[in-house]
Amino acid sequence: MLRGGSRVFHRPSYLSNVEKKAVISRFWKKDPSLWAKDPEIQKQITDRLGWLDVIPKMREAQGKIESFAQDVRQRGIKRIVLLGMGGSSLCPLVLSQVFGSQEGFPILKVLDTTDPDEVENVAQSGDCNSTLFLMASKSGTTVEPNALFNYFWSLLKNEVSDPGSHFVAITDPGTPLDKLGNNLGFLKIFLNPSDIGGRYSALSYFGLVPAALMGVNIDRLLQRAEEMVSKCGLDIPLDKNPGYGLGEFLGEFGVQSRDKLTILTDSPIKSFGLWLEQLVAESTGKETRGLVPIIGESTGIPGFYGGERIFVYMRIKGIQGNDSLEGFMSELREADFPVYELWLEDLYDLGAQFFLWEMATALASHFLSVNAFDEPDVRRSKEKTGAILDVYRAEGKMPIKFWVDPNSQIHFRASEMLAASMKSLPRSLRDIFHVLPTWGYLAFLPYLPYDPEMEAIIGEMRYLVREEKGCATTMGYGPRYLHSTGQIYKGGPSSAAFLIFTRKRTKDYPVIPDFGVSLWHIQFAQAVGDFEALSDARFRAIHVHLPSDYRLGLRNFSKVLSRSVRIK
Repeated sequence: MLRGGSRVFHRPSYLSNVEKKAVISRFWKKDPSLWAKDPEIQKQITDRLGWLDVIPKMREAQGKIESFAQDVRQRGIKRIVLLGMGGSSLCPLVLSQVFGSQEGFPILKVLDTTDPDEVENVAQSGDCNSTLFLMASKSGTTVEPNALFNYFWSLLKNEVSDPGSHFVAITDPGTPLDKLGNNLGFLKIFLNPSDIGGRYSALSYFGLVPAALMGVNIDRLLQRAEEMVSKCGLDIPLDKNPGYGLGEFLGEFGVQSRDKLTILTDSPIKSFGLWLEQLVAESTGKETRGLVPIIGESTGIPGFYGGERIFVYMRIKGIQGNDSLEGFMSELREADFPVYELWLEDLYDLGAQFFLWEMATALASHFLSVNAFDEPDVRRSKEKTGAILDVYRAEGKMPIKFWVDPNSQIHFRASEMLAASMKSLPRSLRDIFHVLPTWGYLAFLPYLPYDPEMEAIIGEMRYLVREEKGCATTMGYGPRYLHSTGQIYKGGPSSAAFLIFTRKRTKDYPVIPDFGVSLWHIQFAQAVGDFEALSDARFRAIHVHLPSDYRLGLRNFSKVLSRSVRIK
């Protein structure tokens, strides 16, 4: 039930019950016309609906997965390093943070970045002989895991006698990664059903193999998922079908441009938002429409939230100590904000939540009249990045020039929409805040190491922007967000602005074999490529190039932002 204060919100549904049942029927029949009218696009969609019946296939493979996990333990493996991006890494990342490695099982480290210091820390923090690298890539052509593979392969071949036995792959049949694994003698290659897109792959090998390797009970995860599938079946009344209910909630409010989907969770499952934001943003965010996921945001006074907000609160039964969040949800209802609550029995109910959100997101995309299974705008950044790296390989330098703000001495660039700001960082920021509406959002996008202290600094800025402007904010590490929210940033609602952060090199990093550039150059080119893609798309964006002491530089930037956002 959707409640707000003393009254019940009536969703603006334009469908009769008969029509709603028809939607559910078409959904379970894998009818691609739910998401597109073009016959050619429908063929592509048909090849992306395998997630609807992947659970029986994984039940058949369960014994193989569990047996492999035991074999890895017996080999004395103490650490699993997963090399992947987006849908190939976010579910394992969530499971590693929610469950952790069980007693006697290897730890799981998800490496989904090209940050050179982050990668070096992983390389130096474990013994090669007791480390297993898990290459996860649907296409087998993703730049980041391929660069990371070359990096670690070059290290291992000098440290161990049989480097191939320290690598495992999860990919589609016949991909370059499949062929690479066979040629180099990988320990194991798991071939995932090819009719499952990355962001819908949580309940396939991409989610279950890493889970089993760190000792998570995948039988229980699959059982909870099966129970949710049954609850969402065609024969279930609409008012008792959780998949349809959540999908209509998301879709109907999205149609009304109440498109800032704010996710709140009990603390043990807060990382679930990292997986969820990719699913929702990449599925719905196109053709200037979409639901913008807001995660990791501190709570505030409801009066400071814009009217475009909707909230989903994910709760775990029996969890104590959430009085402040419960009180906040009551305040939201009293202020007539749409609030949808989801209850989990325990942590293993994440298996159910994976399927629930996949179904709801696909249905919401139908209501928004967008294709849930493509990502048409992500190629812009990839093409820009490739061109920048080609110039560097040919000329030995990056074709980038920064302005220097005369007062703060901060190095930055501003997009064409901010060109009138006369190379002044405060003026560029003021121009953003002057035109950014309360129903818009500001994205903070650091291409920096994963760092709680840095996140706290950005968190303070996010809070300030919301309190002063009333608009939502997001935060996503680069290049992770390129494979997650990057689609909605470029293809979704246009009322957005972006702050991209990079840093100067701390040293000369080694060139990646067969890439001709270092990880730092790849990461920097990705940031520049996305900035240029956003600028070309007529978004307001600022690229801030911090000193090597990026925390100090970010604090200095925070002072400039604080003054700029307060000017009316």
